[in-house]
Parts: sequence; C-alpha cells; structure tokens
Amino acid sequence: PTSTAASTSAFPFKLHKMLTYLHDNDKDDIASWQLDGRAFKVHKQGVFVRDIMPQFFKQTKYESMQRQLNLYGFSRIPKGNHKGCYHHPFFVQENQAM
Repeated sequence: PTSTAASTSAFPFKLHKMLTYLHDNDKDDIASWQLDGRAFKVHKQGVFVRDIMPQFFKQTKYESMQRQLNLYGFSRIPKGNHKGCYHHPFFVQENQAM
C-alpha cells in the first residue's frame, strides 16, 4: 500500500473521521470534540459501541477501543473540566494528520 493508503487506514485517521461524521450528522451527544478541539469524549458508551464503532473500527468492545487509544499515546484526563476525555498533543480537530 502507498503511504497515503496506510495513513488513511490508521486508527487516528479513522477516529478523526468518526468524530467529524458525528459532528456533521448532529450526533455529538454520542461522542464529540471538546470546545477547544484538543480532546474528545464518548458521552453514551452503549450507543457508541453498538452503533458507531462497527462503522469505523474492527473492535466490538469499548475496552479494545481504549487499548487502541493507549497504544497510540492518548491520555485519559482524570479531573477538571475535561474529566473522562481523551487527549493526544497531535490529535486536534482542525488537523486530520497526526
């Protein structure tokens, strides 16, 4: 595969595509970017696993999704306004490339 094909199949690209899809289709109540565009949060875990994950990822369990996030260096924010959100310094709303 070309480097472009490889990068568009990578987990961070799919994650960004999923968040864009949710936003564009008024499904921000399931998962969304935070207002600053530097973190995201899953709001409805059950709906996310059942309806959204199968469309974008091979995983069928939320724990598998969390492992992928950890593998790619995402951190879960433990407290404050963004508690429960996932963050990576290079994963931002306005830039698909990580």
